[in-house]
Amino acid sequence: MLFVLGIGLYTSRLVLEALGVDDYGLYGIVGGVVALFTVINMALIAGSSRFITFELGRGNKETLKKTFSASFGIHALIAVIIFILAETVGLWYVNTIMVVPPGRLAAANWVYQFSIFSTVFSLTQVPYNAIIVAYERMKIYAWISIAESLFKLLLVLLLLYVNFMDRLIGYGLFLGLWSVLLMIFLRFYCVRNFPESRLTIVKEKVYYKRMLSFSLWDLIGCFCYTGNGQGVNLLINYFFGVALNAARGVAGQVELGITQLTSNFMTAVKPQIVKLYAVGQIDKMLALVFQSSKYSYFLLYIIALPVFFEADYIMSIWLKTVPEHAALFLRWIIVGALIRTFAGPVIQAVHATGNIKWLNLYAGGAAVLLTIPATYLLYRNGYPVESTFIIGIAITILVNYFELYALKKEITFSIRQYFVQTYGICFLITLLSVLPVYYVHHVLEPSFYRLLLVCVVDVLVVGLLIFFVGMTKAERHRLITVIKIRIKPYVKR
Repeated sequence: MLFVLGIGLYTSRLVLEALGVDDYGLYGIVGGVVALFTVINMALIAGSSRFITFELGRGNKETLKKTFSASFGIHALIAVIIFILAETVGLWYVNTIMVVPPGRLAAANWVYQFSIFSTVFSLTQVPYNAIIVAYERMKIYAWISIAESLFKLLLVLLLLYVNFMDRLIGYGLFLGLWSVLLMIFLRFYCVRNFPESRLTIVKEKVYYKRMLSFSLWDLIGCFCYTGNGQGVNLLINYFFGVALNAARGVAGQVELGITQLTSNFMTAVKPQIVKLYAVGQIDKMLALVFQSSKYSYFLLYIIALPVFFEADYIMSIWLKTVPEHAALFLRWIIVGALIRTFAGPVIQAVHATGNIKWLNLYAGGAAVLLTIPATYLLYRNGYPVESTFIIGIAITILVNYFELYALKKEITFSIRQYFVQTYGICFLITLLSVLPVYYVHHVLEPSFYRLLLVCVVDVLVVGLLIFFVGMTKAERHRLITVIKIRIKPYVKR
């Protein structure tokens, strides 16, 4: 993971150097336009994953095979719809509304077409990804992450030192081709390893109906997610231009790197939540939701704390040209990401029940109706660009409560107990650990030595607090037992 993170951050630096601030921001905003149209497909991703994992948990292979093929058919239809929307409404927006630097409209259109090509192909990839996760074959994604990181590094080096075409166009073209080849490989892997992934014609309407009815409610939540991400990006572009889109893109690259460990952890946890619900082990499922919420925060926090304090220095040694506001954006993004870590297990538990109506009405509705209009009004009245992050954090806290309420409507549990065992413990650890790390950051001058010392203090202080405050006695005992088992072969030698 550290290897992939290091390669990814170094590659991002080279991409910014190769494309320049304006083209880097332009690439992000063009991709954002295409992403807005994938909101329909995003709603279907959760549905496909839920039903495929649910049927696998029940052990019904014939139903699983029909569910997989029905999911593929639905996603293929959505791919056609999104292609039409992207080539009409989206193309109009790119050429008439979007703020594009002088002389770069043609390049923007090429990148837009490459983005459509790879996105449409990826829409039909969803069932294959879902069945890999359902079978918990996570190792394949580790190897793919390494390969993808190396490919992107080689690509940007090629763009830097071989001037055979426009760099922005070349970057979009080769990334699009890579993503398609990668998806072809994953399909081949699925067909060879999972017989249920071999496509068949499904005539029973019930398979399509249950996934579509499930996903229609999820559409609200996905619109919320996409609106908060790409919608804000479009507003920043409209009011401040592509330079600040580049700053947000750079900060997002760092966030993507530091949240990778938490994402991998949740990828492993999610199928377990669905399978426990499928076999009726509700108490075990709730225990897993509580524990995974807490440990998701721990995993991100121990990495994010030194990045938060050292954001300016990290940006300065990482990038030759640091976009204005990049470090500030990164700090706000980290705070928002930490709060959102609690949501993943809760949302997955609601999806496991199959009733996601209230989840999306409460949580999705609140974010959509508040975030984008509030950001627009603040920007229209001259407020600074970081205002949107403050709004987002406040709404995230509200949305987290709505998500818990939606779960409580389906399964009896104590929201108060959840807050004490997750939010309470995590807040206490944060409060006790911030001051020692801040003290080291404050008393020393910016340097690699200070960065290293901040990381060491962070690991020691946060690690000890997690062990003695964040873990129960039973959890500490299990951890010690696992460590003893791991080191036993080496002790005997």
